[in-house]
Amino acid sequence: MSRGIGTLYRYSSGLLMHGNVRVLALTGLLTGTYVSMLNTALQPFALSLGLGLTSLGFMQALGNRVGGFSGAIIQPYAGRLADAHGRRQIIIGGSLVSISSMASFLAAAVTHAWPLLIPGFLLLGFSLLSSPASQAILAESVKMEPRKMGIVFSWVFFFNSIPGAVMAFVAGVIADDIGYYLVFALAIALESVNLLLYLTRLKETRESSVRGEARRDDPTFTLRSLIEPPRGLRGFFATFAMDAFSFGITGNIIYGMMVRRFGYSGTEIGLVVGTLYLAVVAAQYPATRMLLRFGSKKSLAFSESLSVLLLVGWNLSSDLSYFILLSVLFGVSIAAWVPAQQSMLMAVAPPEERGALAGKLAAFRGLIAFPAPILGGFLFDTLGYQAPVTLSLVGIALALSMIVRLLPDERVRQPAS
Repeated sequence: MSRGIGTLYRYSSGLLMHGNVRVLALTGLLTGTYVSMLNTALQPFALSLGLGLTSLGFMQALGNRVGGFSGAIIQPYAGRLADAHGRRQIIIGGSLVSISSMASFLAAAVTHAWPLLIPGFLLLGFSLLSSPASQAILAESVKMEPRKMGIVFSWVFFFNSIPGAVMAFVAGVIADDIGYYLVFALAIALESVNLLLYLTRLKETRESSVRGEARRDDPTFTLRSLIEPPRGLRGFFATFAMDAFSFGITGNIIYGMMVRRFGYSGTEIGLVVGTLYLAVVAAQYPATRMLLRFGSKKSLAFSESLSVLLLVGWNLSSDLSYFILLSVLFGVSIAAWVPAQQSMLMAVAPPEERGALAGKLAAFRGLIAFPAPILGGFLFDTLGYQAPVTLSLVGIALALSMIVRLLPDERVRQPAS
């Protein structure tokens, strides 16, 4: 095992020396620092301004770090623009929108005015306009080689996850002892550093000749054309949409549910979220090995199976210690899911549509899933805690069957190191 770790580490280290991969790993580290703080603080913060769970679900449906309505609307346009005009400009735009989102949350924290949450959540979703371009620039930086893509997606996700084990807990303490405003001020500062790195260090990977062809060959630019699943990939799109909707019923508001149902403090939520990030980091190496050995489909099926167990646990638990233990399961599931999904997406995308297909998938998935947290909040407010969790469980079990039946079995056949 130690030999395998060393071999993979040396191989991976060479990939990390590539300028763009290094930049996105570093900005991922900074983004992960403040996103882990947001994951701890944002839902309790919204409740502290007087919102109920249905209203919190509505805010999450507007926009969140997974997507929501605004993220779903913006990503197909952003993906197509990234293919037509280049990746770098879109990534810079996403950073500017992120800063604006954090500024709205900061203003809400200072003034205690809940209406300022609306632009904050909307802009949080819009900030995902950079996601398709980031996936494409990473894949193109390693020449679209499947093994290398699996590794760089895993490494960047690893760097994004590292800070959470500490900063999620720190955010809970800050929220309890100082105030939510400091969380959002720190987020603005960190994303400003990201913006500087994008402006000075990030290099374009899309060839100008291909950009010109993209502009000439695709005169249509309607929302339908940008989100409609390509022929042959409809089952692929439906599977990820089913997963996003089902998990979003509970997953997008789970920390608010814990606060409202069990009365947990910010520090206690920080323990739950921090354990999640620690588990993601610890599971990253075995998840990468599994992806390289067995391919994306089996990694996704494994992750979804863990999600089924997670939701069973959430349904039965009422003690903080159990939620902390379940965060370990949640973290392993995430570590297996994210690089596998990104690798599969880039593998099936035509070269001239890598950004566009990533945007299409995000939009299709997001438009199907954005009502999920509203439904979850309504079920919580009317029927209680277990209603949304049970519905999520049924949906995730269905999504698992769709992964097995509908996703392409594209195994990365590389010799194990």
